[in-house]
Amino acid sequence: MSYRRRREEPSEPSVNLPLASIRVDERGTLRVVYDGGEFPPLRPDSEWSRAQFGDLLDALTTHRTRTVRIEVHEFDGSVFTDIIHAVRKEHTAVEAGRSGEMRQARHRPTHQLIEITGSGFIPGEDITVAVSASTSEGSADGSARGLVDLNQLADHRSEIMLIGRVSGVIVSERLPS
Repeated sequence: MSYRRRREEPSEPSVNLPLASIRVDERGTLRVVYDGGEFPPLRPDSEWSRAQFGDLLDALTTHRTRTVRIEVHEFDGSVFTDIIHAVRKEHTAVEAGRSGEMRQARHRPTHQLIEITGSGFIPGEDITVAVSASTSEGSADGSARGLVDLNQLADHRSEIMLIGRVSGVIVSERLPS
């Protein structure tokens, strides 16, 4: 008995994104090809440059209304790729509706910062700031600095520590109550 497998059709159509290929020369001038055709600069008497990269992305995506795949080929041979997504239409409709309204100020809590410093660290070593789970880096003279937002701490009588990951130096300070 022989069985034949039926070829199943995909349930959704495949995605076809426009491709923008950007080649960068040693002077920083960009040559842009969009879906197989040359993509000219905004002004005919100029060239695309690194300084205009944001403007180029806006032009390629029609100010973020179209999703585009971007490939940047640097003159040294490295290649970077990304997909620039279009802004969702419901967001642009909401923003367009708000354009005549006054924007209300957003009230955010002010940050209460405390600083702890210490020395004895190896220059350039990674320093862990223990309470807030952030990290710092040792300076060239072997010192370090860490900042913690006190609004994020449940108990203001806690300790904050700087921990050198290579040197093992631990500097601790009790937070003010």
